[in-house]
Amino acid sequence: MADVVLDANVLVGYFDQNDTLHRQSLDVMQKIKEAGDTPIMLDFLVAETVSVICRRTQQRRTNPPDLRTIVADVKAIFDQGRIDFVTENIEGRFGKVLDVIHGSNGALNFHDATLLVLQEEDAIGPVATFDDALARFPGFQAWS
Repeated sequence: MADVVLDANVLVGYFDQNDTLHRQSLDVMQKIKEAGDTPIMLDFLVAETVSVICRRTQQRRTNPPDLRTIVADVKAIFDQGRIDFVTENIEGRFGKVLDVIHGSNGALNFHDATLLVLQEEDAIGPVATFDDALARFPGFQAWS
């Protein structure tokens, strides 16, 4: 059994039933459970997910996300203590994250670089992601 961090793209697909990756996100969640692994939601990735959902709610003319339901679901997950807060220690990692971004020539954004730093520090294990560039990045541990 392993803890599997859910990247924001998996979370967005999971929560937004109209997302192109919704079915794949449900499949990932099912495979994690079947493997006996535990899905992990990190605070900054949940925040990114909610931000994407908010933006889509405002910008989509057809089939916008059900913001009310999604916010209630995220609030319930928070209330159940199922969000791991790691950004409280971001100050100590900030320089490392920036170094990773610089070393990737911008291929990794701040959140992706943070995931890589957290893995390098053994603070997290594999990450379920649909981001091929991140999954192939040297040293990154993608869950499959």
